[in-house]
Amino acid sequence: TIYEMVDTIQTIPRFRTYVDIISTIVTGYYSRGKFEYGPYFTTLSFNPVEGARFRLGGRTSNEFSTWVEFEGYAAYGTTDERLKYGLSTRGFISKQPRLLYRGAYKHDVEQLGQSTNAFRSDNILGSVFRRNPNTKLTDVEEWKCSLEREWFTGLSNEVMLRYRTLQALGDLSYTRVENDLTPVNVSSLRTAEVSLNTHFTFHEKFVSGEFDRISVGFNKWPTLELHLAYGAPGLFESDYEYTKAIGRIYKRWQLGAVGWTRTTFEGGRLWGTLPYPLLFLHSGNETFYYDDLAFNTMNFFEFISDRYVQVFAEHHFEGLFFNRVPLFRRLKWREVATLKAVAGDLDPKHNNALLLLPGMYDLYNGPFVEASAGVENILKVLSVNFVWRLRYNDHPNTSPYAIRAKLFINF
Repeated sequence: TIYEMVDTIQTIPRFRTYVDIISTIVTGYYSRGKFEYGPYFTTLSFNPVEGARFRLGGRTSNEFSTWVEFEGYAAYGTTDERLKYGLSTRGFISKQPRLLYRGAYKHDVEQLGQSTNAFRSDNILGSVFRRNPNTKLTDVEEWKCSLEREWFTGLSNEVMLRYRTLQALGDLSYTRVENDLTPVNVSSLRTAEVSLNTHFTFHEKFVSGEFDRISVGFNKWPTLELHLAYGAPGLFESDYEYTKAIGRIYKRWQLGAVGWTRTTFEGGRLWGTLPYPLLFLHSGNETFYYDDLAFNTMNFFEFISDRYVQVFAEHHFEGLFFNRVPLFRRLKWREVATLKAVAGDLDPKHNNALLLLPGMYDLYNGPFVEASAGVENILKVLSVNFVWRLRYNDHPNTSPYAIRAKLFINF
């Protein structure tokens, strides 16, 4: 009877309309048959480099295939008058065990140095809710292919080959000083990189779709990640040789009545002599949207290192204090506090590759530290954070205090 009721509900037009609307809002894509149009939030955006940017794109749906997916887009800027585009595909060689291939090509404008959690550079919200003009962009032509293999639930490896050509846009430039102290402009940077990514969580659980899946995160065991990469000089006319290693440990801690905490420890090291776009660009945020994986009072390209360690800690009190105040108890607001810090170093030899521009620094005076206190579950979906920048407050275009907001649903 339950199965019959579910099947009947799915045939009701009004119910299908609600499902389509919610699905479009959550995924960004509007599905019609074998094709999904989107993401809708990238259709129109703007920045000083491209002007008004118009983008159309989409991907094949699960109705087309649950084994292979194709995606593509084209974009045009009214100021630079250039066409940008990208094509990609991914598909399963095997689902049990999970063996997935990916391939992609794009020639587009990117914001280097932002976190994986940040607004895309062509997101309309990222264009509207900015605190600084978006003038530190890079023209990126990129080819990449990868093969991901899950050995057992929780342990997977991905091998990737990536070739990139970078060109400076906006306020960025590539300048090298020759032996006679003559500055020389460099038109582009080329890299060919082979990398191996490892992910391990003991007894990991997922919420899965046909292609994507999200780790549930409620696990007593930590998540371990390791990224190893080698830059091969001369391969496809690549300019640089380097070796990169990044390690990351993530853990969520259940603390009973006190709430819960999540911590991330990360460290990285680069060997080789590299220009600043290829070094570790510590993740900044120049929007008013709170980014969990970035420093929200740090500018893009502000701090650059070739070795670093960082820690992110975020505690959710789950109403520990507000529940003792009658008004706040009825509102069901919840308290949250964070602490973020990064310490690093930069070898002066990298200046022989490309000079840092004004507004770019190494962590010359100890770690950068940022703290915040906020309120979440406002109207069930909104979180507001008051952020303090505790160090390096003498840098231009920075503020020791900031207010950031984000959409956050805490189940």
